[in-house]
Amino acid sequence: MSPDVELLRIVSQVGYLACFKSDAKRSQLIMDGVSAIGREQIPIKIGVAVAGIYAGKYDEAINILRNHILAEDPNHMSAKCFLGIALTQKGQKAEAKELFEEVVEHGNQDEKIIAVAYLNN
Repeated sequence: MSPDVELLRIVSQVGYLACFKSDAKRSQLIMDGVSAIGREQIPIKIGVAVAGIYAGKYDEAINILRNHILAEDPNHMSAKCFLGIALTQKGQKAEAKELFEEVVEHGNQDEKIIAVAYLNN
């Protein structure tokens, strides 16, 4: 039985909400469950990486973004933006800066806003 994409999207949103409510533990639990069901979908992988960033699991998030998402889609600007955030949190600011500059040049409006905010810090 294949997972229903809409159901996975809704459950992912619940995971994001937990994240943004500073409940990293629940967010991580939700996103790990979503990942187990829909692991081949890039939006699910992004959600798991974002939950990892909020939970302070930067190495895990970096691995997902770099070795799973960007390996499959090297021009995925959201993945590059979140990778930049995770790298910034780990103190790898030079590499993060390069990613943010690329996102500013090629990303959509939302991605550019986030990248510019990190470049200006």
